[in-house]
Amino acid sequence: MWIKICGIRSMQDAEVVSQFQPAAIGLNFYQKSPRSVTRKLAGEILPLIPDSIERVGVFVDQFPEEIAEIANELSLTHVQLHGDYQPEKLNALANYSIIWVYRMGKEGIAPLLKQLDSLKQNQIPITACLIDARVPGLYGGSGQTVDWESLVREYDREKLPKLILAGGLVPENIAEAISVVHPWGVDVASGVEREDQKDAPLIEQFMKNARSDHRLG
Repeated sequence: MWIKICGIRSMQDAEVVSQFQPAAIGLNFYQKSPRSVTRKLAGEILPLIPDSIERVGVFVDQFPEEIAEIANELSLTHVQLHGDYQPEKLNALANYSIIWVYRMGKEGIAPLLKQLDSLKQNQIPITACLIDARVPGLYGGSGQTVDWESLVREYDREKLPKLILAGGLVPENIAEAISVVHPWGVDVASGVEREDQKDAPLIEQFMKNARSDHRLG
């Protein structure tokens, strides 16, 4: 199970998270987010992250050229794109590993499948799709869960081979979420925080529950 701990915003967060060796950590470059980091701070945090842990940069409607510049400067493993990006305008990121984010609402994942077709037509390869709950005005970190059952009904593993589940995941529900959806990976931010900092006991329990034996029904 690929596990990403997102919203690392301090050197203390980096040290706490690194001891549990998740597959990836996320640094949020969206300045309106309470978990945002500057390029300077990100540059101070990343040396504390073991090389074995993937580094994901989280971006919201920032210019592709700026994203590429940050990805190069910080040697990011993946760029995670939230917002209203147009596939035909992403040429600057064609050679980067992209995690495409879809905020799922009542309309299900049909719009996501159209987006993926457009990305393919524009020769923009996608490494994985992250599905989060749609909450007006927020781009992740809302604490709201996706409608897991609805997602499963529409989930086509051939079209979404690497689905990352996000949204309202906590130690208490992660095992159930995985057993229902069977995602390739999971992403957590607020669910492992206490008093706005990453919390070691919560991370430990989250990862233990996420990596437990989830047998297919």
